[in-house]
Amino acid sequence: MNQIPSIVADGVPVRSPPSSSTTAHGLSLNTSSAFPTYPVKSPIGMGIALSPSCKSHPTTLPDNVLTVDATNVDDLSVYTSGSSDVLVIDVRPFNLYSASRLKTARNICIPSTLLKRSSYDMAHVINSSALPPETKNRLLKFIPTKILVYDASSTKGQLSTSLLQTLNKFLKYDCFSVAFLNGGLQSVDSRFVDTKATTPMRSPISPQTPNSAVMSNSELMQNGTESLSLPSDATFLSGFSLPSATASNQKMLMSIKKNLPRLDTSTNYNHELRLPSKFAEKMHKLPKWLMFLADGYGSEDYNKSIINKLSEKFNKLEKSEQLRLSMAINNYDKQSLSTMQKSPSHVHDSPEGYCTPSTLCPYCDEITYTIPKGIEYGDKNRYNNIWPYEHSRVCLVSSPCSAKKENADDYFNANYIHYEKLSRTKYIATQNPLEATNEDFWNTVWYNGVKGIVCLNNPSLISPRTYYDSDSYFSKGDLAVEIRHKQKYDGFTFREIEMTKHQTTKKTVYHFAYSDWPDFGTPDNFHTVFNMMQIKNDKVKSLSEQKPPSSKIPQAWDLLVHCSAGCGRTGCYITLDMVIDCFENHSDGALDPWGDIDLVYKSIQFQRQQRISMVQNLEQFIYCYESILNYVVEKLV
Repeated sequence: MNQIPSIVADGVPVRSPPSSSTTAHGLSLNTSSAFPTYPVKSPIGMGIALSPSCKSHPTTLPDNVLTVDATNVDDLSVYTSGSSDVLVIDVRPFNLYSASRLKTARNICIPSTLLKRSSYDMAHVINSSALPPETKNRLLKFIPTKILVYDASSTKGQLSTSLLQTLNKFLKYDCFSVAFLNGGLQSVDSRFVDTKATTPMRSPISPQTPNSAVMSNSELMQNGTESLSLPSDATFLSGFSLPSATASNQKMLMSIKKNLPRLDTSTNYNHELRLPSKFAEKMHKLPKWLMFLADGYGSEDYNKSIINKLSEKFNKLEKSEQLRLSMAINNYDKQSLSTMQKSPSHVHDSPEGYCTPSTLCPYCDEITYTIPKGIEYGDKNRYNNIWPYEHSRVCLVSSPCSAKKENADDYFNANYIHYEKLSRTKYIATQNPLEATNEDFWNTVWYNGVKGIVCLNNPSLISPRTYYDSDSYFSKGDLAVEIRHKQKYDGFTFREIEMTKHQTTKKTVYHFAYSDWPDFGTPDNFHTVFNMMQIKNDKVKSLSEQKPPSSKIPQAWDLLVHCSAGCGRTGCYITLDMVIDCFENHSDGALDPWGDIDLVYKSIQFQRQQRISMVQNLEQFIYCYESILNYVVEKLV
């Protein structure tokens, strides 16, 4: 995910090398290298809940982090005073935070897999939290702030991974005075600890509160997504506590969406729209479906108003997807749906309803959603919560020369996506191949007649050796993959690849590796993406006569697109490619690109009917509109 260039302003001073006399704005802090051993207070008497899974390791504390003694009453009084220029961050899981916490502390518990990514920067941490809007604005505008971070028991020489990684997100900026609590919450005097219970957090897709009974499948269907809503102060990446009686199918649903944005993001998301330079003079020429971006332009709350509108659109997509996933996990079919409340009023009749004649909800479309193979063949998935829907899954094609097996493994984590109302281009969306699935990947390219491969992985975030860096040979299918030509462009690298089967049959495929698109995030530059698309179009068009080698797949699939999981960045790229193709190569029967129907929304809604989490978060959703807006203003009006 993860630069947010529109939020992180250019020119913000990078933290200077620390001086030996650094202090916390006059605070008396213990910065010596040796610390006394503090008596550990009873967690029962203190009301402190210790995490059984807290992982801490001998770690050198960064020199520019201030150390606050957990037993120093004067220092703790400053940080717990409630001053607007002080932020206290509790990085423990929410169930521990809800039981006891330092007074005035806010919970920011981010999965360590995200924190470890250098591209998941401070802005992402802030937008992933339930901090008050005024606190978010203060941090994102780089207003000087004293920040204290703590966990249960970390000391200067023994820091937990989550605490250290959270500290590092703020250390880049001179405007923040960053400190950590030596000894953690367990060493703090009880007068500074708040043990008043807080409202338990729920997973973004949990249909129940921790004290409620497990909902039946029929109740879930009857209640629809109303039962999936979150409290307004909920955080969509923070830790949460699961009730012990949670049904297995609900745990699976939580697993799929636990690291994705919560639903109600409209009031807490900070983003500065990236408008084209000539927007003011050309906005009256926009297509009808983009005219909402001109509403209130120039007013003080214009940016916030547009972000709220986009948030509402994204929320509808999320609600629809959560219902779709619950249907897939519970293996609902149309017959079982007919015995339930198939058309709940909140889906169709309320102002928040997300089913329309042009974008049907999962209750009304003609698709049966299941994911059995994705669970069965878990070792072939890059992630344990991204599985392909069965109705659109790409199946491996066996070589005619191979021995036939009744139960042959045809599993590949990929889905077909072809939306003729927007574009004639036929896509395959998939994950970045594992070492164990490299041959499956190239066989999919071969048998589906793929002409172009778009790789959106940042090479620095994946293994040093990528599948496209060198020639390959797969003896099982007697398939050779050879790189014939390589050329670097601004933001991406082009490769011409020749594939040879049985040393006789050959085909060409063009590979485009875009290097500047962070995981969970968006590119800084619109134009490098547009340029890659144009070159891709020209190259792929030259292979229009190339056909699939097997009658099992009668028509070629033009483009295989992947990132890491094959949903977030992949969905963004396919959305842009579809919508731009609709403008440039409009065909009879296709949607009118200048009409009322929102093409970005339609594209993403259709993609999500074929594969989980296409366009994964609100930031990526906004980026799709920003990109198309910039394209239309600069190229078409």
